[in-house]
Amino acid sequence: MSASTSHPVSHETRRVVSVWTGLLTGPIVALMLLEFQYVSAYVACETRATWFMHLGTLVAIAPVAPAGVLAWRARIVAPAADDLEPTLPLSDATQIQRSNWMSLAGAAISVWFILVNLSMEIPILVLGECQ
Repeated sequence: MSASTSHPVSHETRRVVSVWTGLLTGPIVALMLLEFQYVSAYVACETRATWFMHLGTLVAIAPVAPAGVLAWRARIVAPAADDLEPTLPLSDATQIQRSNWMSLAGAAISVWFILVNLSMEIPILVLGECQ
């Protein structure tokens, strides 16, 4: 049992920032890429070039991958506990499980939004500049 002056496992600032970065970076960057491609579609039609839209996709993937790695590395390696036993909501075991679940979710969301960002490349490749 932890002392009253020690910080709970799930509230370590570095770990919390890493987990939330992994959870939020993908969706935010995907929305920014969507807006960028919407605005740049007019420029692509005017200039008959799409290279900057491809570059936008690469730039969008660049922060999402490290955010997923950061979330993955925020896991807490703890001795295996009996998963069938219920734990109290504020116990150390529950905090470790919650922190590990959030870090795995952050990594999974990052992978998902890398795929989402790559899928936004399909219309650029299939359609012409002014279609």
